[in-house]
Parts: sequence; structure tokens; C-alpha cells
Amino acid sequence: MLASWNWESVFSGTDDKIKSMPSISYTATLEQETAFRTGGTLEHSAVAVHSNNFDAIRLLAALLVMVSHQLFFLGRTQPLIAGRTLGDIGVFAFFVISGYLVAESWYRDPHLVRFALRRFLRIWPALAVATAIISFIGAFITVLPPNTYFGHAVWHFIAGNLQLRVVYDLPGVFASSPVTAMSAVNGSWWSIPLEMRCYLYLAVLGLIGLRRRWCVVLALAVAVFLYTRTLPGHPKASAAHNISFLCIMFFLSGVCARQFVVELLRFRALWVSIGVLLLIGAVLSGGGDLALSIALAPLVLVTGSLSTPWVRAASRFGDLSYGIYIYAYFVQQLSVRYWPGSHSMIASTCASVVVTTGSAWCSWHVVEAPALRLKPHLRRWFPDHAP
Repeated sequence: MLASWNWESVFSGTDDKIKSMPSISYTATLEQETAFRTGGTLEHSAVAVHSNNFDAIRLLAALLVMVSHQLFFLGRTQPLIAGRTLGDIGVFAFFVISGYLVAESWYRDPHLVRFALRRFLRIWPALAVATAIISFIGAFITVLPPNTYFGHAVWHFIAGNLQLRVVYDLPGVFASSPVTAMSAVNGSWWSIPLEMRCYLYLAVLGLIGLRRRWCVVLALAVAVFLYTRTLPGHPKASAAHNISFLCIMFFLSGVCARQFVVELLRFRALWVSIGVLLLIGAVLSGGGDLALSIALAPLVLVTGSLSTPWVRAASRFGDLSYGIYIYAYFVQQLSVRYWPGSHSMIASTCASVVVTTGSAWCSWHVVEAPALRLKPHLRRWFPDHAP
């Protein structure tokens, strides 16, 4: 199934500690909430970019996905947490953080066109370059001659992925396996269209009243209801729909947490305690996606909102998590098929991490960061009187 390739600190204290947190200013957060709910805007986010632990958590989530994929490629047993693989947990954490930070982006600038372009600049340029690079490397490892390889199938792969309609296979590449997941060159990209759907849902919520808390709570409740209709035993049960609605639940839980950010931080010890208890219950019961979805959001977001010096240092090299995400699967496929140490879990994983991280570093500094530097110009290109 494609979906399977898919603490650091104990938080306690008073409001005085919240006020002194370097990553989120308590006063600024209250001012933001007032501005947002009265229709105002602020230029600067309460969540200072790269002054918190979110980059480190995203890197950890990416590594969890890589370890899960490596176990899958080598035919090893997957460890389960609350009935979910390490890769699943990593993906869910990504969706929680995405919901929180993308909602923050909308709050900071609730303009539909600029919001859509910010999301485009974050996702598409790096994906386009990765699609081209993987297609080019595929020419050297395919079992087909070059004139056959560069036919309709390759252009279908390129065009499909550039249109965010994921195509997983290149002609003659990894074709020896009859299993779809083993022949794919980009198996982890399944979540990109789903992420874009979540952006669309958030934009709709923004247009109809994202500042009204009940709108997001209602949307989350609808997602939970639709998720329950995909569970085994239901007439409309579907594994693909199950993982989709579960990821949407995690995304909306992040959006919901952004709506209640003051309460989340003020009572963070309580929320984290509840999250830990729910997580323990889910682990002991061997399942419980709903408990996991409730537990993961406060644990991830409170930890991410902190500014732990040695943890936030992960951002000094750039935000590498997306680059790791788009290159890891292909690199890991290469490592288990062509590297001499492929049968060693530790050796092949370490080799994959080194190559993937290097690729992600190049992607960030050559493609992603330059694309994101266009964001400040969006206000000039699409002023407030535009839709």
C-alpha cells in the first residue's frame, strides 16, 4: 500500500514561561489574535521563521519515513506504533505542522491569489527539478535502449508529475519487481496531490471565515466523520480513502491548533499530558487513529514552537525536509539495488541519508530558497485590490 512508504522535553510551567519563550512572543500572539479576529493583519508572524524547533521536527519526520522505506525495500519487519509504521507517523507529523504553518500564512496575508502562489512556489519548482533529474538518471539505469526510453512513457511521467498528477514509473527502471511499490521511482509523492487538496480546503475556509473558530472545528468534525466511513466493516470502506481522510484530519488538527494557539501555549502542560496519555493508550491498544490524531497535534506543535538552541540549529543548513522527501525514495531504490552494502540495514540507510541530504541541500540552495525569495514581491504584483 502506498501510504506505508509511506520527547525531547517535558513541558511544564506558568504563563510567565510562555511570555519568555524566544520562538513565540505571548504578547505578540495575543495581539495577532485580536488583529485577526477584527479583520486586521500583521506583517510579521508570531512563529518566527527558523527560530523554533519545527525544522528539526520535520527532519526527524523525514528520517522516520526513510527508515520505514528502507525496511520495506529490504523486506524487514516494520515496527508499529499504535498500529502505524514509522513512515506513517512521519507523514502525519508533516501534515500537522503543515496545517499549523499554512494557516499562519493565511492569517498573515489572507489574499487568495498570493496564498495560492506562495504554496506554488514552495511545492512546484523543486518538484519540477526533481522530476527532470530522476528522468535523466533513469536513462542510465533503464534496461531499454535510449531511443525507446525517451518515448511517450517518459514524457507522460514528466507531464503528469508537473501537473501534480503523480506518475510513479519510468520505462525499464526498477522493472524487475512485479510489486508497484518496488518498481516506483517516487513512491512517496503520493501525498503531494493530497497536500494540495488540504491547501484548497484551507483557502475555502479562509474565504468563508477562517477567523471564526467554529468553522475549522466543524471542518475537522466532518473530516472525522468521513474518515469513520472508510474503516473496515463499513460498506464504503477503502484503504486509499482511509489514509487520505486521516491525513486531512491531521492537517485540520494543525489548523485548529493555530486557531486556539493562545490556549495551546497557555495550557501546554495540560495538552501535552493529554497527548502523552492518549499516545500511550493507542500504543497499548495496538491501534487508535483518532487517539493518535488528537495526541500528535499538541505534542508536535508545542515541541515545535519551542526554541531549543541545539535543536533549532537544524535550520542553519536550510529547510531540507522537502528536498529529502522528494529525493529519498529514488535514492533508496538505488541504494538497495546497486550499492554493495545493500543487505545491511544500517549501512544502506546511512548511505541513503548522506546522498539524500546532499541532494536536499542542493535543492534548497539552488531551487527552493531562490523561488521563495519571490514571495515578498507578491504584494506588489498582486496588490490588495486584486482578488
